[in-house]
Amino acid sequence: MHMAIDIAIAALLLVVVLAMSIKATLFVLRDDLSEPVQRIAQLGLVWLLPILGAIIVFAVHRRTEPPSRKYREETDHGDYDLSPRAGNKGRSFDGADDD
Repeated sequence: MHMAIDIAIAALLLVVVLAMSIKATLFVLRDDLSEPVQRIAQLGLVWLLPILGAIIVFAVHRRTEPPSRKYREETDHGDYDLSPRAGNKGRSFDGADDD
């Protein structure tokens, strides 16, 4: 009975490791941004260090994001406007005149 439980736990662990490695392999193969040499190195990492390699691939995997189709919002430069239209021509950050 005790040996059957050990075998079941080992089989479950093997299935989990294989599933992680297969999923990591699919991530690597579907990554269009990686060079072929990078893919080979990542696949070697996944299969030579099964659990650790898969975790590393999951952690560094790049996801391609669809374009947002929006313009970036204008950057907020704070309260002090140094542009000539603001009437601050010739003034420094400390408020002293540069004249």
